[in-house]
Amino acid sequence: MIDLIYVTYNSEKWIAQCFDSILDNDYDLKQINIIVVDNASTDKTVNILQNKKSKMLNHFASFNIIQNKNNEGFGKANNIGFSKGCSEFVCFFNIDTRLFKNTLSVLTNVISHSEKDVALWELRQFPYEHPKMYDPVSMETEWCSGAAFAVKRDVFKKINGFDETLFMYAEDVDLSWRIRCLGYKIKYIPKARIYHYAYENVQTIKLTQHVYGVVNNLLLRYRFGTFKDILIGHMLFCRVMALPPVLKGSKQALLKTYARHFSKIVHFYQGGMYKHNSYFLPLFTGFDYGLTRMGSFYLNQPLNNTPLVSVIVRTHQRPDILKEALISLRNQTYPNIEVVIVEDGANQSEQMIQSEFSNINIRYFATGQKVGRSKAGNLAIQKASGKYINFLDDDDLFFADHVEVLVNVLEHSTEKAAYSIGLETSIQITSLSPYRYKIKKAQTIHHQPFDRIMLCHHNYIPIQCIMFSRELFDLYGGLDESVDALEDWDLWVRYSLHTDFVYVEKTTSIYRIPYDTSQNDARQKILDNTLIEMREKHKNYMQKISVYDIAKIYEKD
Repeated sequence: MIDLIYVTYNSEKWIAQCFDSILDNDYDLKQINIIVVDNASTDKTVNILQNKKSKMLNHFASFNIIQNKNNEGFGKANNIGFSKGCSEFVCFFNIDTRLFKNTLSVLTNVISHSEKDVALWELRQFPYEHPKMYDPVSMETEWCSGAAFAVKRDVFKKINGFDETLFMYAEDVDLSWRIRCLGYKIKYIPKARIYHYAYENVQTIKLTQHVYGVVNNLLLRYRFGTFKDILIGHMLFCRVMALPPVLKGSKQALLKTYARHFSKIVHFYQGGMYKHNSYFLPLFTGFDYGLTRMGSFYLNQPLNNTPLVSVIVRTHQRPDILKEALISLRNQTYPNIEVVIVEDGANQSEQMIQSEFSNINIRYFATGQKVGRSKAGNLAIQKASGKYINFLDDDDLFFADHVEVLVNVLEHSTEKAAYSIGLETSIQITSLSPYRYKIKKAQTIHHQPFDRIMLCHHNYIPIQCIMFSRELFDLYGGLDESVDALEDWDLWVRYSLHTDFVYVEKTTSIYRIPYDTSQNDARQKILDNTLIEMREKHKNYMQKISVYDIAKIYEKD
């Protein structure tokens, strides 16, 4: 059994599609308790809810409507709904959402196979995925968006649910962090999707979101942060007040809410039990809570076609590192992938692949003798069967939607290649077997729209970021086997002679570089030497360029 809890407030336009989507779900409806808490709506919300209940009651285990006399806010209303339920797992969904057909079956399947220390599961919002960071291997995330998640009843009860002092916004971060303070994990489940009508217009700024987002950030700093975090919070507030207003009346509303927040400081500052520990370290980044990925308002589209995609993985004698890349492939939301692995040398990774990844479509080959990165890549493409090709080196990772996003773009384009943004992480390796490392720095270096002239000068497309049609390989060849560095750049330049590349402004992958400066210096020396060879080779490439593209160069200058 699961409880589905919704909070309504003047929500009449969302109710029909929300509850009709539950009826259309492939989950056993008799295992669902629906609980709706209305926050004193003044429109037809309650009448529509009662009408829905009368028509749908027999489909579910129960359907309850609780009417508050006043608008109690998001957190308190959800707590009221929680108190009326009894299931082991509770889903909190915004009323302006609708389920996909398999949302609940995918979610409950993941829950049933989760480790005991996982207490909360976040669903993927569609069409705008929440941009906060998650680990593409473990699928753990720092905090969970309150729009769509499931939680263990006993854990939610243990922390006394949402903090009702937070009227709106940041209550989901507070809930997540208090759960993590108890040693529980939060998992992101991108294969369990929920459609969220949060933004009728992209990049919309709401007054309440702006005001409570700023002030409640301060309150969370009292509870979870250091004195330095609190001081920075007040400095950020002063900065907001010094800048031009974000919206009409926003400064006045901010000042009023800021003045009221002082009465709440004692409540939040007494939360000593919620201070960070060895497991949980809160991260305040401005008014955000942790790192975010580019692409907040990238519009995801449903998949109409799912052609086979071949992911090319080159590896050499390091199965523990390869394992992470393969887990990120197993986590892909796209359903039709073959993974072609070529091990450059002896078959050291074969046993690990067979024992741990029999549930994904893998074709594995070992060259026996070392042949080099470029030849290994070409051998893999020759053995590939997919319509589209994407490299993923063994020390890089895909976020869960990487393949889905790029296939969708290519299937709606006449171009033969598309690329997204890769996050660069500097890592300090502490153990190779088992593979252990610390992320010392994470940053987005390249987010450059397609510019064939700039591409001729330097590479701004990391190898795992780009997906291209198999036709390009068949017509124009593969990697230059005479080099073992900058081979990907040379390939992109050559393919750009024949097609434009579609740029997708969304972070969908991770590539790693050594944190150690001596390793980076040695790596850079190899690249510099290879660059001299490539410049000579590129003298024979004739790039076509329009007058428009030439004009753009001078406009930049």
